[in-house]
Amino acid sequence: MLALDKQMRGKKRRPIKILYWKGLESNPVTKTLFKMCGFIPVEMADNGNGVANEYDPKSFKQMLKSTKAAINEGFDIGLLPEGQPNPSPEKGLQPIFTGAFTLAKMSRRPIQMISLYGLHKMWHPDGSMPCTARDMAVRVYPKRRTFSGPEEFATTFETVVGYFGANGKDLPASELEMWLNGTMWQTELSRRAAAQVENEIESETTKEDIVSDVNEKTLERQKS
Repeated sequence: MLALDKQMRGKKRRPIKILYWKGLESNPVTKTLFKMCGFIPVEMADNGNGVANEYDPKSFKQMLKSTKAAINEGFDIGLLPEGQPNPSPEKGLQPIFTGAFTLAKMSRRPIQMISLYGLHKMWHPDGSMPCTARDMAVRVYPKRRTFSGPEEFATTFETVVGYFGANGKDLPASELEMWLNGTMWQTELSRRAAAQVENEIESETTKEDIVSDVNEKTLERQKS
């Protein structure tokens, strides 16, 4: 990805620093590379892929401090919203952390989404390198977004990036455009609001039916 950075993000791109798990420094080559690039480490438990991350609070605070300093120095920040490599992207994304939204809001910078396809078949997250396939693709979405909130970011990322990661291609063009420009999120909010109103009406109708049934039984007992 770093080798293709200019091609993916354009000539006017800002230099980038990537957040990484400090445990990767156990490999001397990886440690040297990350240190030379000035990447930002974060400590967390080695509990395996597919298990929720357990961050070290002290390391997390230092990571935020280093990230803020890097942004102020003119760097962009690269991170995995899933918190770790995905061992089975064809089944969908892992839970999305909204730290990217928090950092973007803190730095007043937009978010540019990137999706990977096929990486787990060339280098599996468990540390093995079976190379069961050689088809890999990187998708950089051109529109940088300022999201209204963490839920919009997480839902958009899961839908757009998750689809490409599972299928190696984008959503249908019209649907993709709506997700990228935010109109699909507004549609989703309207759908949720309508569903909530419908549920409330059904709930009130059920209550009325129960009251009516109770009244009828009361009348029957009085008559008898």
